[in-house]
Amino acid sequence: MLREMGIPLWVPEAATAPAESEAAVAPGASSRAEPGAVAVPAQQKRAAAAATATPAGPLRSEASPAARARRAEESAPTARLPGLAPADWLVVAEPLDENDPQQQQLLDNMLRAIGVALVAPDRERRAVFCALAAGKATPATRAIDQAALQTAIATVAPRCLLAFGKAGAAALLGDDAPLGGLRGRVHAHAGGPVVVTFSLAFLLRHPAEKAKAWADLCLAVGSLAAA
Repeated sequence: MLREMGIPLWVPEAATAPAESEAAVAPGASSRAEPGAVAVPAQQKRAAAAATATPAGPLRSEASPAARARRAEESAPTARLPGLAPADWLVVAEPLDENDPQQQQLLDNMLRAIGVALVAPDRERRAVFCALAAGKATPATRAIDQAALQTAIATVAPRCLLAFGKAGAAALLGDDAPLGGLRGRVHAHAGGPVVVTFSLAFLLRHPAEKAKAWADLCLAVGSLAAA
């Protein structure tokens, strides 16, 4: 899970021997046809290959519906922000920068590290992204944010809320305090736990802080379990 967030691991991993991919060649073998060799018709070659090939159909059909849904989720495009739907998690943050695809990738990796995703078959593994108004905070944008949050919370009914960055924290908690004073503890909003972490843009500029963000995610998982 830490690899998903790009956090380096210091635990040594067991070295795995590379698989041998070169086939043994018999002594004296040659790629050229020997004089007097009998040519095998192409139809016989295809028939022999078909007889020895392992059918793939039955193996695919044995996969459970849950496994197929997970494969479809993992192979889905990363650039996605679905609409509102019931989910255990609600992410509140500034809009993603369309010119920086790493923000979307980091968000996906952080959610995947705790076992959830923006596209998931059930609400327990689903997270919904609620984007705040772009630009400098003003009374007008704050009113827009509060209206969007009320709609999102009423529709999603989240069991845990993640506030990314100072903007997310201010929108949920109404507190403009520095993140250092808001991180590391569980807050409350609309009867649900709120955990504050760094913004995606900040984490991309300061990758060394991802370890602290991971601690924030663990705190959020623990608060959801307690709830």
